[in-house]
Amino acid sequence: MRLKSVYISQYKNLKDFTLNFDSNSFIDVFVGKNATGKSNLFEALIEIFRHLYEYDKDKNECEFNYSISFEIDGKETKISWTSGEIKINGRKRKTISNTPLPDNVLIYYSGHNDTVGILVKKYEDKFRDRIKKASFDESRRFIGVGSEYKELLLSVLLMQQPDNKARQFICQKLTIQEIGSEVKLILQRPSYAERNTNFDIEYNDESDRYWKPEGITKNFLDRLSKCISQPSDNLIRGEGYFPNDDRYILYFDIAQIQQEFSYFSSQDLFRQFDNLKTLNMLGEISISLTLKDGNDARISYFSDGQFQSIYIYSIIEIFKDRNCITLLDEPDSFLHPEWQFEFLKQIFEITDTTAQNNHVLMSSHSAMTLTPLRKMHLNVFEVIDNTITVNFFNKEEIIKILSGNRVFLTENESIMNISTYLKNTSEPVLFTEGISDEYILEIAWKKLFPGSPRPFCIHNAFDRSFLRNLFSRQEIKQNFPTRFMFALFDFDEAYDDWKALGGKDEITDPFKGLAKNLLHPTHYTMLLPVPNDNEIKRQVLDSNDKPWGQGLRCQLPIELLFYNANLLTQWFKKQDIVGGGQLIVFTGDKVKFAKEYVATLDQSSFEIFRPIFEFIQSKC
Repeated sequence: MRLKSVYISQYKNLKDFTLNFDSNSFIDVFVGKNATGKSNLFEALIEIFRHLYEYDKDKNECEFNYSISFEIDGKETKISWTSGEIKINGRKRKTISNTPLPDNVLIYYSGHNDTVGILVKKYEDKFRDRIKKASFDESRRFIGVGSEYKELLLSVLLMQQPDNKARQFICQKLTIQEIGSEVKLILQRPSYAERNTNFDIEYNDESDRYWKPEGITKNFLDRLSKCISQPSDNLIRGEGYFPNDDRYILYFDIAQIQQEFSYFSSQDLFRQFDNLKTLNMLGEISISLTLKDGNDARISYFSDGQFQSIYIYSIIEIFKDRNCITLLDEPDSFLHPEWQFEFLKQIFEITDTTAQNNHVLMSSHSAMTLTPLRKMHLNVFEVIDNTITVNFFNKEEIIKILSGNRVFLTENESIMNISTYLKNTSEPVLFTEGISDEYILEIAWKKLFPGSPRPFCIHNAFDRSFLRNLFSRQEIKQNFPTRFMFALFDFDEAYDDWKALGGKDEITDPFKGLAKNLLHPTHYTMLLPVPNDNEIKRQVLDSNDKPWGQGLRCQLPIELLFYNANLLTQWFKKQDIVGGGQLIVFTGDKVKFAKEYVATLDQSSFEIFRPIFEFIQSKC
């Protein structure tokens, strides 16, 4: 399951809003300051799918026009709603009928956004009216998961067989040494029986047990009753039905549950317990645990900080066999900064196979959460001229934006960031001096090789000195001995850094980009190609087309590869030099130049980069 695109005519501050999902990652992270529209996007998606799920039942209207496309099992479906008319794959329809839709929309909301909770509750209330007589296939589509689900999620996974991967993951993360043999349930009067004496329990037998449920609820409770455990000889405990409190306290043998529901997946079991929770019948579910430090604990023992990544792992694991969209609305909002820092690192421990069917969308406005993120570019909500747009930004830029320019990646943090990146990827890597170089090279590849996957990663370093030091270090040579790595320097003062690394000449034509093979056989350093344009060329090469010999005499940052006289004053200027003559220098914001100007150019403007890409491909 994967969302491909969404269009929203107007929902709150989202007006004529279009978003395309280009990444192949199982998780898309949306960031931005408060009030930029992140939560509004999630709300609108909830409204869209609520409209689709319920359309055939009551022909509900949606208050805004929309168009949404998604892919399920390799097949793409596009649905639009315009002025009261539904179209599916371009054809008018009166019903949704058998059109493929996500099996579930799973929603985690931290509590800061009441509207998300209200939308989920509205759906749950309608579903609750039907569930007493519902068939199995009617288990609800929307599942709102908050902190109140901690016990249910964990209990369902801990009731799995000992060799279950999810159970093992949770035990390892929460340092659980031993799981008790029983699960305790407290059942309370359900919503359908409130203020209705017809559902009172008088005999507590087949005629009125559990407040006379029907359909799937009755079937599940009847089967569960077969698994009630008996206390040991020396144990005295209160259990059974307590008329004064109008509730049950029951203990069930986990081994018997595993046997009785042996053909149930963890998702099947979750759905059954969740139906009880939707009816307000499930008051408590808990399992006794022993931790590795010897302490006894119950699920409620663990803090929300410890449990945040477990929430998401549990949701994705339980629903791994169903096509789902998961919306995580600022799950890091109330975490201590230490937990924020660890949050996404733990999320990425989820395997790709577990996440195949689940497209996760997460919003955040925490710079601390993003700091260790190995994915370097993110979707950023911005308000420009009273219009919400989503742009693709580099992580370092976002951290500065979200922190009000108070959080920056230091050189040591960059070392840690690159080390984490290398450990979690396997492709060859092209390192650049900075953010704008990385961004421009990514654009160049797309322009020169449209539709072709790039066989190497691009990652920026802290600055030119850091890039030189990175390729001087023994660590990357020792830790990644066979990994192909390339360093690309600007042809300016960085020429001295490139030259100082030494190596054997690979390319000696400066118009193709000088390149050397370092002593380590899979490491290469390169300089930007020189444009064959006299005005720019003389800032780098002498009359014999050789480098001047010193970085101080070279003036070719990557931006000058796009220079033309029409850009003077806006992006470039001519600067007088001692002894006469002028240099063309770049002025302004490099990242803004890359995004607002370079990204608009056609393929021919990027041909100068082709030798760089061809050289890298020839080595890999």
